[in-house]
Amino acid sequence: MTTPPVTGANLGLAYFAIRKNLLDVLGDFDLTFEQALMINYLRQGDVARADLVATTADNIKSSTAEIESHLEAAIERGLIAEGLTLTAAGARIQQQVTERSAPVTKALFADLPPEDLAATGRILTTLTERANAALSAS
Repeated sequence: MTTPPVTGANLGLAYFAIRKNLLDVLGDFDLTFEQALMINYLRQGDVARADLVATTADNIKSSTAEIESHLEAAIERGLIAEGLTLTAAGARIQQQVTERSAPVTKALFADLPPEDLAATGRILTTLTERANAALSAS
Protein backbone atom coordinates (compact mmCIF):
# COMPACT_ATOMS: atom_id res chain seq x y z
CA MET A 1 0.00 0.00 0.00
CA THR A 2 1.30 3.41 -0.95
CA THR A 3 1.27 6.00 1.81
CA PRO A 4 -0.91 8.93 0.77
CA PRO A 5 0.57 12.41 1.04
CA VAL A 6 -0.33 14.55 4.02
CA THR A 7 -2.77 17.11 2.72
CA GLY A 8 -5.43 19.32 4.21
CA ALA A 9 -8.02 17.08 2.56
CA ASN A 10 -6.60 13.93 4.18
CA LEU A 11 -6.35 15.64 7.56
CA GLY A 12 -9.94 16.80 7.15
CA LEU A 13 -11.15 13.30 6.33
CA ALA A 14 -9.51 11.94 9.48
CA TYR A 15 -10.85 14.82 11.58
CA PHE A 16 -14.44 14.40 10.37
CA ALA A 17 -14.39 10.62 10.80
CA ILE A 18 -13.06 10.92 14.35
CA ARG A 19 -15.43 13.78 15.19
CA LYS A 20 -18.43 11.83 13.85
CA ASN A 21 -17.65 9.05 16.32
CA LEU A 22 -17.70 11.61 19.14
CA LEU A 23 -20.82 13.35 17.85
CA ASP A 24 -22.66 10.01 17.87
CA VAL A 25 -21.82 9.60 21.56
CA LEU A 26 -22.69 13.23 22.35
CA GLY A 27 -26.02 12.81 20.57
CA ASP A 28 -26.95 10.04 23.00
CA PHE A 29 -26.56 12.61 25.80
CA ASP A 30 -28.21 15.45 23.87
CA LEU A 31 -24.96 17.45 24.05
CA THR A 32 -23.50 19.65 21.37
CA PHE A 33 -19.82 19.52 20.52
CA GLU A 34 -19.46 23.05 21.86
CA GLN A 35 -21.09 22.14 25.17
CA ALA A 36 -18.87 19.08 25.52
CA LEU A 37 -15.78 21.25 25.00
CA MET A 38 -16.89 23.75 27.63
CA ILE A 39 -17.69 20.98 30.10
CA ASN A 40 -14.22 19.54 29.53
CA TYR A 41 -12.62 22.95 30.06
CA LEU A 42 -14.57 23.47 33.29
CA ARG A 43 -13.65 20.00 34.51
CA GLN A 44 -10.12 21.36 34.79
CA GLY A 45 -11.31 24.23 37.01
CA ASP A 46 -13.45 27.33 37.05
CA VAL A 47 -12.79 30.00 34.47
CA ALA A 48 -14.16 33.45 33.74
CA ARG A 49 -17.06 33.49 31.29
CA ALA A 50 -15.27 35.72 28.79
CA ASP A 51 -12.24 33.40 28.82
CA LEU A 52 -14.34 30.25 28.43
CA VAL A 53 -16.27 31.71 25.51
CA ALA A 54 -13.19 33.19 23.82
CA THR A 55 -11.10 30.02 24.20
CA THR A 56 -13.87 27.79 22.91
CA ALA A 57 -14.65 30.09 19.98
CA ASP A 58 -10.99 30.45 19.07
CA ASN A 59 -10.25 26.73 19.29
CA ILE A 60 -13.09 25.71 16.99
CA LYS A 61 -13.14 28.87 14.86
CA SER A 62 -16.68 29.78 15.81
CA SER A 63 -18.32 33.05 16.76
CA THR A 64 -18.53 34.08 20.38
CA ALA A 65 -22.28 34.58 19.91
CA GLU A 66 -22.69 30.95 18.88
CA ILE A 67 -20.62 29.76 21.85
CA GLU A 68 -22.64 31.98 24.21
CA SER A 69 -25.80 30.32 22.92
CA HIS A 70 -24.42 26.83 23.63
CA LEU A 71 -23.23 27.98 27.06
CA GLU A 72 -26.65 29.37 27.94
CA ALA A 73 -28.29 26.09 26.91
CA ALA A 74 -25.87 24.15 29.14
CA ILE A 75 -26.61 26.51 32.05
CA GLU A 76 -30.37 26.16 31.51
CA ARG A 77 -29.96 22.40 31.46
CA GLY A 78 -28.14 22.49 34.79
CA LEU A 79 -24.79 21.19 33.51
CA ILE A 80 -22.95 24.42 34.21
CA ALA A 81 -23.76 26.77 37.09
CA GLU A 82 -24.25 30.51 36.54
CA GLY A 83 -20.87 31.16 38.15
CA LEU A 84 -19.34 28.87 35.51
CA THR A 85 -18.64 25.91 37.69
CA LEU A 86 -19.34 22.42 36.54
CA THR A 87 -22.41 21.12 38.37
CA ALA A 88 -22.74 17.56 39.66
CA ALA A 89 -24.95 16.80 36.65
CA GLY A 90 -22.33 18.29 34.33
CA ALA A 91 -19.54 16.27 35.94
CA ARG A 92 -21.65 13.11 35.72
CA ILE A 93 -22.44 13.58 32.03
CA GLN A 94 -18.81 14.42 31.28
CA GLN A 95 -17.75 11.17 32.97
CA GLN A 96 -20.38 9.19 31.04
CA VAL A 97 -19.28 10.68 27.71
CA THR A 98 -15.66 9.86 28.55
CA GLU A 99 -16.54 6.28 29.47
CA ARG A 100 -18.56 5.82 26.27
CA SER A 101 -16.00 7.40 23.94
CA ALA A 102 -12.86 5.87 25.52
CA PRO A 103 -13.17 2.45 23.81
CA VAL A 104 -13.57 4.08 20.39
CA THR A 105 -10.62 6.37 21.00
CA LYS A 106 -8.52 3.45 22.21
CA ALA A 107 -9.41 1.41 19.13
CA LEU A 108 -8.60 4.29 16.78
CA PHE A 109 -5.12 4.73 18.22
CA ALA A 110 -4.40 1.06 18.92
CA ASP A 111 -1.23 -0.38 17.44
CA LEU A 112 0.07 3.00 16.27
CA PRO A 113 3.75 3.26 17.19
CA PRO A 114 4.46 5.84 19.90
CA GLU A 115 7.10 7.51 17.73
CA ASP A 116 4.55 7.95 14.92
CA LEU A 117 2.05 9.46 17.35
CA ALA A 118 4.72 11.81 18.70
CA ALA A 119 5.69 12.92 15.18
CA THR A 120 2.03 13.39 14.27
CA GLY A 121 1.50 15.50 17.37
CA ARG A 122 4.42 17.75 16.46
CA ILE A 123 3.23 18.12 12.87
CA LEU A 124 -0.36 18.88 13.88
CA THR A 125 0.85 21.47 16.39
CA THR A 126 2.96 23.16 13.71
CA LEU A 127 0.11 23.10 11.19
CA THR A 128 -2.29 24.57 13.75
CA GLU A 129 0.14 27.36 14.64
CA ARG A 130 0.69 28.20 10.97
CA ALA A 131 -3.01 28.12 10.14
CA ASN A 132 -3.83 30.34 13.12
CA ALA A 133 -1.08 32.77 12.05
CA ALA A 134 -2.50 32.87 8.52
CA LEU A 135 -5.97 33.58 9.92
CA SER A 136 -4.57 36.38 12.09
CA ALA A 137 -2.80 37.91 9.11
CA SER A 138 -5.89 37.92 6.92
